[in-house]
Amino acid sequence: MKKHIQEFFKIGLMACGGGPLILAIVYGILGAVGTVETVSVQTLVLGVLTSLLLAFIAGGISVVYRIEELPLMWASLIHACVLYLDYILIYLLNGWLKCEWFPLLVFTGIFLAGYILIWIFIYLSIRRNIRKLNEKMRA
Repeated sequence: MKKHIQEFFKIGLMACGGGPLILAIVYGILGAVGTVETVSVQTLVLGVLTSLLLAFIAGGISVVYRIEELPLMWASLIHACVLYLDYILIYLLNGWLKCEWFPLLVFTGIFLAGYILIWIFIYLSIRRNIRKLNEKMRA
C-alpha cells in the first residue's frame, strides 16, 4: 500500500503543473474575447491553488489502475468517483458552477458522457494493441 501512496504523490506532482497552465489559458482566452477584463488577486490565487490541487488529484488517482488486487471494474469506479468529487468540489469552491440542481445535473451528465467516451477510446485502443501483439506472437 505504501508503494501505491508514493506512486499517487509522484504522479500527482508531475500532473499538478497542468492545472494552473490550463487556468492561465482560460483566463487568457476570456480576456482576449472581452468576457473578463480583470481578475482579483484573491480569485487568481484561489484559482491557481485549487486548479493545482485538482490536477494533482486527477493525475494521482490513476494509481488505482496499478493495484493488481483491484478488479478493473472497481478501479474504474473508484477513479470515476474520485475525479467527479475532485472536479465538482473545486468547481463549486471557485464559483465556476452554481450549487443548484440543474447546473449540477448538467455537469454530472457531461462528466459521465465524457468519462465513458474516453474510457471507450482507451479500451478500444488497448484491445487493438493486444490483437496486434497476439498476431505477432502467432507469426
